[in-house]
Amino acid sequence: MMINRLYYLIVVIFIFSCNNKPENKKETGGAKKSIMKINHELEKCYKSRQVDSLVQYMADDVIQLPPNSQPLKGKESVKQYWMQLFKSGNIDFSIRTQEVKSNGSLAVELGKYNFTFNPDLNSKIPAIVDSGNYVTYWKRIDGNWKLEWDAPVSSQPLH
Repeated sequence: MMINRLYYLIVVIFIFSCNNKPENKKETGGAKKSIMKINHELEKCYKSRQVDSLVQYMADDVIQLPPNSQPLKGKESVKQYWMQLFKSGNIDFSIRTQEVKSNGSLAVELGKYNFTFNPDLNSKIPAIVDSGNYVTYWKRIDGNWKLEWDAPVSSQPLH
């Protein structure tokens, strides 16, 4: 699992290193502002269990790498994963952007997250409390930033 995340991070770094255009600070600032606004909307989607609204901020071929799970590939896979949790309890998910680097229609975000899942009484899924760091690769599609790859890395010790 860790090797998969490392592989994706290397690919993203490679993509950015192949482009000789220097980083434009104004462009990066605009991307960061847009991404932070989207993250605020994503937090609302998780809290209100709105899976259709959640995936509207994602590219069709999105890949999410949730901790201790197989990669989620495509919007339908993401929807199925989150619907299972939404049907079983409440989610509190906070996302804090630390840094964004952008170049043209591509951006990479580094941040921190806190995630809590409080199961309903009949839930087969146990309570989850997690926090950590994440790297997200964004792509501007039709003028809008869309989440392309999302790799959270838990900082919680193994039990």
